[in-house]
Amino acid sequence: AIITGAPTLHPGLSIRSQIAEMALSMKSATSRAALSRTPFRAPVQGRRLVAPVRASAVSEIVDKLKTLTLLEASELVSEIEKTFGVDASAAVAAPVMMAAAGPAAAAAAPAVEEKTTFDVVLEDIPADKKVAIYKVVRGIANIAVNQVKDFTATLPKVLKEGASKEEATDAVRQLTEAGAKAKVA
Repeated sequence: AIITGAPTLHPGLSIRSQIAEMALSMKSATSRAALSRTPFRAPVQGRRLVAPVRASAVSEIVDKLKTLTLLEASELVSEIEKTFGVDASAAVAAPVMMAAAGPAAAAAAPAVEEKTTFDVVLEDIPADKKVAIYKVVRGIANIAVNQVKDFTATLPKVLKEGASKEEATDAVRQLTEAGAKAKVA
């Protein structure tokens, strides 16, 4: 049975190469439209089917964009913005602003804001000084006596977060005096 519109198979060529050629020929809507108007004849060298040179989708789009007027290009941009939910002006404005800032922005970038809050981190508790350190930890972390051992079971541990520089250095001083290893982070 012959199916109308079905491509004809060429005797002597592998089915795989013929299927690959058919897939290539139907890759874009323009080539499908061309197939409906004229019969497709792939170039043949000897008994081998040679794939015709095809332009990529990107180059086809670029070629079509070259033919647009300014008004049509503007309409295209607004349609892309609506369809994909993007803002083309933001994508263009950011690099332009960075380029305009130039060396002035590069000089301003290294200015780092001074840190105002600090964390007290308990790094190690020697086994022979646990009791003295637990008393200091209780005062710094504001926890009950029965919670101290569980609280310090895994080290390093942040004892106090968001403390001022004076509070953090004072807490580290108390811990080191008790025999613990601590730091300000």
